[in-house]
Amino acid sequence: TNSQNDALLHKLVHTTLLSGSLAPELNMSSGQRRKAMAGRLMELVGDVKLGKGERHLRKEEHNRAAKNVRDGIAQKQRERQKQELESAKNLGNYHPALKGLFEDDSSSSTPKPRTRGLKMGVGKFKGGVLTLSKDEIEKVNGPASRQSNRGHPYRRR
Repeated sequence: TNSQNDALLHKLVHTTLLSGSLAPELNMSSGQRRKAMAGRLMELVGDVKLGKGERHLRKEEHNRAAKNVRDGIAQKQRERQKQELESAKNLGNYHPALKGLFEDDSSSSTPKPRTRGLKMGVGKFKGGVLTLSKDEIEKVNGPASRQSNRGHPYRRR
């Protein structure tokens, strides 16, 4: 029945899929467990990459804070990352090939700047005139067929 299926799904989700966030030996508070579970669910649904769910939730939570608080949190995070990088270099754990592991996730993926307004598919609009290059015209029309019909003007190919 549906209730049995629901119970089975609940057990499956809480024992295998969410096992890392519900481990009792972690001694997490109820708030931490709730955030860990919500983050893991976001990962399972596919909203965020694996292992990034809880961090994404925290980031959303930080975005609701006041601007000066957000700036302070970001500054502290940058300081922590610098310290982590320095300690890795001092311990000999750092190698330039592993640079991505020590960099901030948000700084590595800078979004492409959005072009404002409506954009035409082809050409450049200058001074009230749309100018098209030969390449753009060829892209739209397709490459011109350079073969002649060799004496059969009405034959199709």
